Amino acid sequence: MLDSLSGERADRLSWLFVGLLVVAIVESVASHDLVWAAFLGLTLAILVLPPLLTEDWGTVLPPSVTALAALPAATRAFDLPWLTDYAVYVGVAAVALAVVVELAVFTDAEMAPWFADATVVMATMAAIGVWAVLQFYSDRWLGTDLLPTTDAVMWEFVRATVAGVAAAVVFEVHFAYLDPTDRRASDLSGGERG
Repeated sequence: MLDSLSGERADRLSWLFVGLLVVAIVESVASHDLVWAAFLGLTLAILVLPPLLTEDWGTVLPPSVTALAALPAATRAFDLPWLTDYAVYVGVAAVALAVVVELAVFTDAEMAPWFADATVVMATMAAIGVWAVLQFYSDRWLGTDLLPTTDAVMWEFVRATVAGVAAAVVFEVHFAYLDPTDRRASDLSGGERG
């Protein structure tokens, strides 16, 4: 597993994934995909916030979380229609997961595992809800055709819910296997499970 690496090696791997995200942002801007570049920029900001605030470059999310956050950027590079469609939902779920992990690891906030899981799912659905509203008003005011039917809106929410649940399952299963004596592991998994 990515998080079984020693501290400094894990930090370097996390920064490698952050670097891949930067490359994806540059590529998105160069190809005039500004909406995707803005989303990736938001993801980047969330990933680098702890090191910037603490002024400690070792205060970075675990590599598994940064990898999941960078995954959608990498999938867009393959330009497969079915993969690209779901990359947005996985990306939103990954950002929600990164925020929950940052709250659990880098703040005094304590969350029960079920609450962290529910937060990831609900944040993913809420973000897609905002995106659907923006698409609706773009169609209405700018004459675009982003949401041609109400069925398209419903499928947006179904895919967002599936992505959120999948991220929550990854969160729950992955961090359940981390060493419970590790501070990050105990913060992420709600302490020792019994």
